[in-house]
Amino acid sequence: MNASSRPSYHAVVLGAVEATGATSGWLLRAVDDRFVVVAACGNPEAERAIGATRESRGMAAFVLASGQPAAIQTRPGDTDNDGAGGATGAPRSLLAVPCATDEVLGVLELVDAPSGSFSFDDVEIVSLLADVAGAALGEDADFVAPATPQQLYESLRSLAALDPTRYRDVARIVGALL
Repeated sequence: MNASSRPSYHAVVLGAVEATGATSGWLLRAVDDRFVVVAACGNPEAERAIGATRESRGMAAFVLASGQPAAIQTRPGDTDNDGAGGATGAPRSLLAVPCATDEVLGVLELVDAPSGSFSFDDVEIVSLLADVAGAALGEDADFVAPATPQQLYESLRSLAALDPTRYRDVARIVGALL
């Protein structure tokens, strides 16, 4: 488990991956028109993505908008779902389920079922786990999405122009963290 992932989020993703035999999966929180990866399991690339933002596209965007789960086998050349569930490139199969309370707050996304496709039973059990994830996301009212690299760049550039002394202090701190 990545230290930045909340234990309840990680437990949901781990349970879904183990229950379905998926290669990997992650929990995406919807923030404005993007997703933030809040937990991941099964793939080191996916786990390194915790805290990163992703475009709202592909099946995750469809599930977020519709509030309905979906399972597909991807076609060769599918770029809409590249990186889904933490996969490298497009996965062979994909299951995405909305995480909701009163509203859809995120998507639980799994990739690469061992049989080549996710079953109706997989959709049912992951939907139950997504309900738990929706409740956990709903209780996390203090969540703030991390700034994108472009937003950080713009903020630092503005600070350097407006207050060079404060910029130097902030730059030293950021440099020490990197």
